[in-house]
Amino acid sequence: WAFATAQVSHPKMSRKVAKAAIQRKREFNSQDVANLLWSYAAMGITDKQLFSSFVPKAAKLIDSYTNQGLANIAWAYAVADVDAPTLFNAHFINKRVEKKDGFEIERFRQLYQWHLWQTKEKSNPGLSIELQERCYNVFISEESTVSKLQDDVVAHYCTSVLIQKKRCSWAAAIA
Repeated sequence: WAFATAQVSHPKMSRKVAKAAIQRKREFNSQDVANLLWSYAAMGITDKQLFSSFVPKAAKLIDSYTNQGLANIAWAYAVADVDAPTLFNAHFINKRVEKKDGFEIERFRQLYQWHLWQTKEKSNPGLSIELQERCYNVFISEESTVSKLQDDVVAHYCTSVLIQKKRCSWAAAIA
């Protein structure tokens, strides 16, 4: 959580933490699960084994998540692109509807991103119409912020384009 909040990347440590978390997941409470998965997603670390192994634990704890925890879990799985039908089922949807009046603005944005992922990418039911509209209105109400993952994708793309241009220049020079 701290590394994600500070936006500090440490891949070797992240792999070790993921491995240890998988081995000790039975010791995790709902906040631990939500924080762990959110932090990996926020850093753009989409460790499929980590996310997949936490599906049963996350589903078991569904009644104990805070509003922030529910939104963080939904958003993290969307970012990681790990389908989890045993987690994102009717019980999960009902919990969101029950708690809809307690969500902070940022949580509505996360839920809307999860909704888009569920409905567009996975062809699963998403939010109820009422909650979907509420989340959408919040989602478009402010200028978006760029995530670490988006920054990384742009940096990787720019690096790839520069390398490709250098190769083309080099190839033209020796031709």
